[in-house]
Amino acid sequence: MKATLIAFLVAMIFGINPIFEKLSLKDASPFTVITIRFVFTALCLVFLTLMTGRFVEVVNVDSRTLFWILLSGIIGGLIGLFLYFTALDMADTSKIIAIIATFPMFTAIYAYLFLGETPGPMRITGIAFIVIGSVLIEWNLLAD
Repeated sequence: MKATLIAFLVAMIFGINPIFEKLSLKDASPFTVITIRFVFTALCLVFLTLMTGRFVEVVNVDSRTLFWILLSGIIGGLIGLFLYFTALDMADTSKIIAIIATFPMFTAIYAYLFLGETPGPMRITGIAFIVIGSVLIEWNLLAD
């Protein structure tokens, strides 16, 4: 129950965050917004790491784990976020988010290819509904 509640709170946060991101792009470029966001987030994380005494965990990460963390940071945190903010700057927030919401389909494909995870019929059905819903939202936006 706790995990479900936390996941719902995350969904609420992820739902409002693009509004703030779009507003931040009104007078700043995607590059500027991402830079300020990363610097602020990094400072907050360093502060929290030091305050909670977890600095040892950070410096003791093995090289293989560090590789995956850095690869994730480059692909998702740098390239993906830059493309996301660029798209957000160019079009309506609800349109961009509807397209991005198809990411579970790509995650399932990549998990199958790279991790050997085989999605069951329920997961495939759920992903299909997500994609169909995103297409319907996008289609509706085109009709407006």
